[in-house]
Amino acid sequence: MRSSHPALRLALFGAFLGALLSWVTSRGLIDDTYITLAYARNVAEHAHWGMTPGLTSNAATSPLNVALLAGCLRLVQPFAGPDGELALGVLTTLLGALAGWWSARAAGRLGLSLAWPAAALVVVLANPFLVSAQGLEVVLIFTAMTALLSAGLAGRALPYGVVAAFSLLARLDMVVFVVVIALACRGVRRRLPVAVGVCVLVCLPWFAASWWWLGSAIPDTFVIKTNQRNFGEGRTYLRGLWTHYALNTPGAVAVSVAAALVGVVVLLLLVLALLRRRARPGTGAVLGLALGGVGYFAVYSVLGVPPYQWYYVAPMASLSFAAMLGAGVLSGERSRSRVTWVPMSAVSVLALVGLFVCVPSAALPLPWRYPPVFANFATPAEYRTAGTDLARIVGDERVAAPGEIGTLAYSCDCEIIDQFSDPAYLQGVIDARIAEAGPVLKPLLEFNYAHHRDPGPARPTPFVLRWTDAGADPAQGITSWPTTAGTWQGRSVLVLLKG
Repeated sequence: MRSSHPALRLALFGAFLGALLSWVTSRGLIDDTYITLAYARNVAEHAHWGMTPGLTSNAATSPLNVALLAGCLRLVQPFAGPDGELALGVLTTLLGALAGWWSARAAGRLGLSLAWPAAALVVVLANPFLVSAQGLEVVLIFTAMTALLSAGLAGRALPYGVVAAFSLLARLDMVVFVVVIALACRGVRRRLPVAVGVCVLVCLPWFAASWWWLGSAIPDTFVIKTNQRNFGEGRTYLRGLWTHYALNTPGAVAVSVAAALVGVVVLLLLVLALLRRRARPGTGAVLGLALGGVGYFAVYSVLGVPPYQWYYVAPMASLSFAAMLGAGVLSGERSRSRVTWVPMSAVSVLALVGLFVCVPSAALPLPWRYPPVFANFATPAEYRTAGTDLARIVGDERVAAPGEIGTLAYSCDCEIIDQFSDPAYLQGVIDARIAEAGPVLKPLLEFNYAHHRDPGPARPTPFVLRWTDAGADPAQGITSWPTTAGTWQGRSVLVLLKG
């Protein structure tokens, strides 16, 4: 019984961090988060898989995140109504508690005091890129990493297979971490067929159902994002931190990259310890977590996707977490000393200070108006206002989205249309992606979309939303909403026009 107390204490600490993160970000969630919240609300209220009430779509990247959010929505509904932000807060608090629990279990098997995983939780959950994507599956995938590490260190193939399955349902690209950590842990590696079999048994039902009924085993965001490729002027994932984000939010990039670079240094030191046969038990698992982050970054760089901010969270989180635990492993018996709490507390304070130094002054006071890394065309509050007005103006009519759809669709709860919500808009993207795919990817995509039904031409759309810089004239519109666009685009006007 006594051995569970450290894990319980860190679980409570993780829950506190999750609740704090939820409150700070509750009014400044990015647009893509509201895509997830719209899916979750439709699942909770109508058992319907889609972003808008009347259309089935498959553009939710994380089915597990949607399902968990839907469950939390049902949980809070009797007390607060269908409050998506509150449901997100409940889920993030629970995920923080689980991350704390599994981190403590992993640290215990590495022979580390709680100071190391406690500081690691702060460093990861205060990462500017993670907090800026709150509500997407960023906290969920970090929690999955801690679970994979804990199960891997325990060397138990069956629990590892279960955790691996839920990791894939959190994000399919978590397969990089699932494979690397499994191979790095001797106990799992020796019973790899068991781990693989359990993983397939647990997650296959969803992927099979998605393939048969939704027309694709993988989310449609794969073809949408890979078809987009970049943000223009060569701003791809590989170069995006410097060519896109560092220009507008240099502080956030510096803080986030610094922690990840420490992880790379620790990774090299762990490799050196293994080569000299001086590594402590469990070193391979921590090394696998760090290598997973490097591999993830390499895979996304090869895919050539745009530099969406949440794509950087997985490598940053894994390398930062491995940096803290790996440093504890390298420090040897000193990691058990109570003196460890002093430097680890300092690291935690520096992480929090670094986060708030990165927050633009306009985003304060708390909860902030928009996060440190922010590139939407309007602030969340401006989009919420426009969405509420739209619901009153358009009623049940369809509206073409202006390029960003999440907050508008969630606030309006009406049929705002683009490739994320309407399969008819997506069909051309699927055809184009399959046509240009190479000899390996093309047959895989054709098999994946074997049950995809051509929806035919898009239905008429009586209304359209446009930005003034895209050719719309506010004087000719039905109504318009001025926006400040947060931190980077400057002022503009969103206009509602007749379609």
